[in-house]
Amino acid sequence: MKLNLSLILRRGIICILLAQLFCIFFTASVQAAPKAPSVKANGAILLDAKTGEVLFGHNIHKRYAPASTTKIMTAILAIESGRLDEKATVSPKAAGTGGSSLHLFAGQTLTVRELVTGLMMRSGNDAAVAIAEHLAGSEEAFIAQMNTKAQVLGAVNTHFRNPHGLTAASHYSTAFDLAWITRYALANPVFAAIVNTREASIDWFDRRGKETDVNLRNTNKLLWMLEEADGVKTGTTDEAGPCLVSSATSGNQRLIAVVLHDHSRWYDSMLLLQYGFRSFDLYEYADAGQYVGAIAVERGSDETVDVHISQQAAIVVKPDDVDQVTVELDLPEKITAPVYEGQKIGEVIFYIHDRAVKTVDIVASSNVAERTITTAFFSQLLGVWRIIAGWGLM
Repeated sequence: MKLNLSLILRRGIICILLAQLFCIFFTASVQAAPKAPSVKANGAILLDAKTGEVLFGHNIHKRYAPASTTKIMTAILAIESGRLDEKATVSPKAAGTGGSSLHLFAGQTLTVRELVTGLMMRSGNDAAVAIAEHLAGSEEAFIAQMNTKAQVLGAVNTHFRNPHGLTAASHYSTAFDLAWITRYALANPVFAAIVNTREASIDWFDRRGKETDVNLRNTNKLLWMLEEADGVKTGTTDEAGPCLVSSATSGNQRLIAVVLHDHSRWYDSMLLLQYGFRSFDLYEYADAGQYVGAIAVERGSDETVDVHISQQAAIVVKPDDVDQVTVELDLPEKITAPVYEGQKIGEVIFYIHDRAVKTVDIVASSNVAERTITTAFFSQLLGVWRIIAGWGLM
């Protein structure tokens, strides 16, 4: 058998070139997919604020001491009370609270707004107690409100024993719960503005009755370190170690990062947030509450019922998949009474590469009672009355 050396050589060269091209393509593909960061935190999470989707997690449901990140709950309760402009008098107990402080003194008066600003920017433990006592009558009553709110929000692995976060038995939270509480809090524009403030001042009267300006500088250094950063709260105790709940916004996407017991909290938080912006895009279809249309109702006191989207209809996707997202509305032509407000009527369905990956409920906007003989009679009577009124006979 005679060998064709020229043919073998040509085929060999082709194989080598193909192998090189494969290596180049494979390397480029690997480089195009950002690797999830390695963080030193005992517990950590990266959460998309609009959808609530977890983009990175490490021990996200494990309970840890939250230190002053506790104050996120204290602040949102104070803001939601609607009493920010009320004057609060600092008690001896509040003035004597240890740890980080605004250096308040007993008998001093400040607005609740000023206390919340000092609480979140300088991490004043004395401000936390003053807020609790003023709004709830006692620290204990306010703590009960904090725990109730946590359960309502779905932060089921969180339990508070004080409004400031100093070490206490059975005072704990998780990376997920803190991110979830923060997601809720950031939807409040007053809260969002305070935690995004680098520096502020409070005008008050000191112990000698002299008016003075107290300058506040936010303890969250990430506001200076990362251009996109816009919140939210630091925390440090011996038990909790250094903690940070942070947020950042780029384009239409806001991310929330939590690191607990992390001696590299600034660096790790930046890594998480930057990883999120590089690795994911937000595809938005509709806001929560957006009107979808009217659905016919059989045997109902009304002929139709309006329906709307129950929550933010959006999905987090890899940048390469944005153009592959399609959305479909699955709605019936008609439904049967009775219909209840909030009742699921249909779905928004998200597809990526023609594969369903997420649904969002479409719900009824109001109640529609079942039509009885009595309601049918009065409905007909009302119709006749309208006709007569239209003729000008009434």
